[in-house]
Amino acid sequence: MLNVSDTEIQFFKNDVEKYSDIEKQIKEVKGKIKPLQDKLKELNKIKKEKETEVLQFMNTNELDVCNTDDNVFEVKKSNVTKPITKGDIYDRILAFFNEEFRKFSSSGDKEEIAKALHDYIYVENREKELKQVLKSK
Repeated sequence: MLNVSDTEIQFFKNDVEKYSDIEKQIKEVKGKIKPLQDKLKELNKIKKEKETEVLQFMNTNELDVCNTDDNVFEVKKSNVTKPITKGDIYDRILAFFNEEFRKFSSSGDKEEIAKALHDYIYVENREKELKQVLKSK
């Protein structure tokens, strides 16, 4: 048997009931949100497909802006540096030691070598790609 008073047990029971009620409310809200989240996911997928088609047409016909009755859409372009993967890092370190390390082997300055390695991995020869998106004005 627990060494607690009846008052403490009553407080505990009230807390458990409140907890149970809150948990039930959370399940109800999640049940209502789920269909909306699914619909939103589907709409975003369709929107992305249409955006690709519209951008392709606009690029083919050299259009920068498209006007509709209730909206104006503009092609926004930006250069994005591709992220580096673990495999890329391994390949770049290996290439650095095969190609660039000889330049630093005579100096032996570890800080200089570390900076050169960092720059070789993260700065030099990073792939960039042109991203285009359709923005409404």
